[in-house]
Amino acid sequence: LSVALSGTVLSRCPACARNFANLYCNNICSPDQSLFTNVTRIVNHTTVLGKPQLAVVEYQCFYQRDFAD
Repeated sequence: LSVALSGTVLSRCPACARNFANLYCNNICSPDQSLFTNVTRIVNHTTVLGKPQLAVVEYQCFYQRDFAD
């Protein structure tokens, strides 16, 4: 998922684009992910260098009301 692409889709509402980017960055980059993220599906994946890895393809996020608001 590209934040730039979503920004293009949400360009008619700059506040929505900023809120979406903030939420996305929080999900991906937060050092506290383990406190609000539950991985629900993983798959085996092979990198372009042929190294096997596990990849997260589905997760649930749980937010406190004040963050969601």
